[in-house]
Amino acid sequence: MRRALSPDYTLPETKRMRSDSDKAKLYDRQLRLWQESGQTALEGARVCVFGSTALAAETLKNLVLPGIGEFVVVDDGVVGEQDTLTNFFVQTDDQGKMRAECIVQGLCELNPDVRGSAVTRSPAELLASSDPADIQLVASATLVLACGQPESVVCALSRRCWQAHVPLVAADFAGFYARVRTSIPEHAVVESHADTPSDLRLLTPFPALRNYIDQIDLDVLDSTDLAHVPYPLIVAKALKALSLDGDAAAPTIQQKRELRDLIGTMAPVPGEENFVQAVDAVTQHCKPYSTPDAVDQILNDPAAVAPLADDTKVDHFWLLVRALRAYMASEYSLGMLPLNGSIPDMKADTKGYIALQRIYKQKAAEDAAQFATHVARELTDAGLPADYISSDEVAGFCRNASNLRLLRFTSLHDEIEGDSLCATAENLVAADVASHYALFRASARFEDTHGRYPGVAASPNDVEMLDDELVAGDAAQIIGIANELMAEWGLESTKVDEDLAMEFARSGHCELHNISSMTGGIVSQEAIKLITHQYVPENSLCIVDGVKAKSYVAKI
Repeated sequence: MRRALSPDYTLPETKRMRSDSDKAKLYDRQLRLWQESGQTALEGARVCVFGSTALAAETLKNLVLPGIGEFVVVDDGVVGEQDTLTNFFVQTDDQGKMRAECIVQGLCELNPDVRGSAVTRSPAELLASSDPADIQLVASATLVLACGQPESVVCALSRRCWQAHVPLVAADFAGFYARVRTSIPEHAVVESHADTPSDLRLLTPFPALRNYIDQIDLDVLDSTDLAHVPYPLIVAKALKALSLDGDAAAPTIQQKRELRDLIGTMAPVPGEENFVQAVDAVTQHCKPYSTPDAVDQILNDPAAVAPLADDTKVDHFWLLVRALRAYMASEYSLGMLPLNGSIPDMKADTKGYIALQRIYKQKAAEDAAQFATHVARELTDAGLPADYISSDEVAGFCRNASNLRLLRFTSLHDEIEGDSLCATAENLVAADVASHYALFRASARFEDTHGRYPGVAASPNDVEMLDDELVAGDAAQIIGIANELMAEWGLESTKVDEDLAMEFARSGHCELHNISSMTGGIVSQEAIKLITHQYVPENSLCIVDGVKAKSYVAKI
């Protein structure tokens, strides 16, 4: 049985109940996804949630289980009968209680390492408050979530989060449909986990790799030993035989054909696996070195060259980017990013593979040391202490330098109240979500005008009206509003799907647990990306269509 809740329920501060070794066992699978650095970021995160709907509860469930540090739920809603049918974190005997308090207690039972609290106030009232404590509630958050909130609340929250540079993920629902949208001025991803080929530098081998290549004589190896030579070594030998090594220019198509033919003749028997791998590697690894486009854009971004501001806290990411620019400009780097030291899996004996791996790791360590000197110089020039950025953060940035990503979003308040959507509205049509999006916006405008959502009875007189009449009347209104919005966005030729509008009105802005559960999974996945700065979050609108069992994304 749950213990009774006080009117101003807040979970008490408690010590973490698990040791580090216990956590390593408990979180083993997720540690494989975002490593210890990601888990540390999660455990230090503070998530502020506006709304205590089933969608909010399902989202938080997916954040509490992997071990976020703490969360706070802001809502003054009271548990009703509908909540007991759709929200697994309230009980039948919770009716009449504060819903935020109920879901906080249920969620905290899932993971004793997580702290949770409830603020039983109206989100609109809290956001209108000038009390420093209320302002700090949002400003001090690692991430803010808005679940099922009116557009007026979302706009106010968006402004506050945008100013504080706090990520905001807003999600809403209407029966079988849901939408998700992320808003933050700028988000840097250091560990994008991009599926990119290993940087082997076979065309321009560094000294240690060249020495290793020269030491191995394939002609003296028997067929058994040849069958276990790592393929990078085979490719490097073939490049040297054709005098293509050390040349930064790309081999021509004819030269690549000759290279593949030569590797084929070097094999002890046709079809030997490591020689087949070498042939396949010609296309991928025998090309000039180039900085990935996404990284090149970051290095040339105005923020990477602008003078550091004296009156604000210096952003770690941009300071590290400045150091990376200096590293790339140095004679040591030869215009190449630091090597991360990883090599792909391949057919080879243990001795040969480890020897090759050691060479690449040693080069990566040398590059990291060089990069660290540039970081130290940037810190000195900025008048910052040497430990302003931890050595682990410097090493992680250097190791992932080739996979950096930078995203800039549009604000939700500009999207809702401004005309920023006009430039990207065609993307809604291309993604086949123009009607969905327009109807979500029309429903919000309807609620702002009438004080209720489409399909919801406003008074006892409306309750006596046949459901079909209420739904049909409200559907007609949101169709008109949605078509007006379409015209504002320059989509006059696109008309709203009337059957879809009927579904929106019929839903009465109610939740279906399965849709909230699925949408909560999407929201929590994006939340973890934003908190850990790992993997690339979706910089677009996401629409969930439960009728078609599909989700859509559109860049807006």
